[in-house]
Amino acid sequence: MEKAELFHLFLDNMLDAVAVYETSGEGKPLKFLEANGQMCRYLGHTHEEFLRIQPADVSFECFNINRTVWLDLLESRYLSIEYLYKTKDNRSVPIEIHYHLFQLDERNLVFLTIRDISERKKAEEKQRRLEKDLNLSSRLASVGALTAGVAHEINSPLTSILGFSERLARKCTSEEQHRDIERIHTEALRAAKVIDNLRTFARSYQQEKKLCGLNEIIRKSVELREYELVVQNIVVELELAENLPATLLDFYKIQQVLINMILNAEQAMYQAHGRGRLLIKTQNMGNYIRMIIEDNGPGISPEIAEKVFDPFFTTKEDSRGTGLGLSVCYGIIMEHDGKIQLESKLGQGTRFIIDLPVKNSRISRKKAAEVVVVKVNAKTPAKLPKSLPQNLPD
Repeated sequence: MEKAELFHLFLDNMLDAVAVYETSGEGKPLKFLEANGQMCRYLGHTHEEFLRIQPADVSFECFNINRTVWLDLLESRYLSIEYLYKTKDNRSVPIEIHYHLFQLDERNLVFLTIRDISERKKAEEKQRRLEKDLNLSSRLASVGALTAGVAHEINSPLTSILGFSERLARKCTSEEQHRDIERIHTEALRAAKVIDNLRTFARSYQQEKKLCGLNEIIRKSVELREYELVVQNIVVELELAENLPATLLDFYKIQQVLINMILNAEQAMYQAHGRGRLLIKTQNMGNYIRMIIEDNGPGISPEIAEKVFDPFFTTKEDSRGTGLGLSVCYGIIMEHDGKIQLESKLGQGTRFIIDLPVKNSRISRKKAAEVVVVKVNAKTPAKLPKSLPQNLPD
């Protein structure tokens, strides 16, 4: 085999797109000299057509070097740039462009290499997410250790305040004093709720995991908020895959996660639009179950999205928000060895994706997926099907 044939065979079997072209002293492309098959596919030409066309007729940005890039290339003889390439079917593909400048017979030649870095970008994004999750878990673990001690220290005097305020209320004969005592008792109960959330966040509670179905927890949670959802013109759509395997879950803690997220979505949609649509979907992913909670509310900005799981962070201006709701949700899902992630854009709604591992399943995972859709809205009576379970698990 001739060296020229071997060279072209090697060139055409490269995964990277390669081209060689001559430039003027200012870096303007003058003539294409060679290209491999991958480069020809990028430009939509055959090899013969590529060698005949003029660089000015090619609308590919990587050949049009501006003055700044050209000066850098003259100095270093090598340059690497990342670029977002638009394909003919309007897909955006991240590419890495490598310029090598050399001279031959007093001519400036550029050896151009283009590499598709889509997989690398995906891996980098995955790595960023893992680091972000690890950082969040570390912060929450530190705060959790602190809050566990605070909750314990405050719980004892708070129990005394609740007990003595109840006794005083029973003995008090003055209506005005009775109202004041009731106010003390009410505020102490509110503080007790915060302490309970702190203890949950710090994971200082005894979980009671039992084999149960996630769909049942979802139905029960929606049923608890049914009246409020109808009153606030919130349409709920349940797309529940019937082939979900049962798994070990703390029924009430997972229900707490759902109620919290339904409440957050409910308030955001009602305040923004006076109505809304909430979708709760389940999917059998094989080794884990996926639950998606999606609303069409106002969405969350990237700055706020980074902090939503942080303890004591809240966007609510009134006294209703303690900033512990989503932190508690995060802690509960972590305790179930699951994952929770947020996807949101301003003006486009919010989506929470929760993955829970399948443990001790009694339901075959090979059964074909079926989806049952249930809608709750303000125009029709919001009643769930009679076939739904009416009692919580023992």
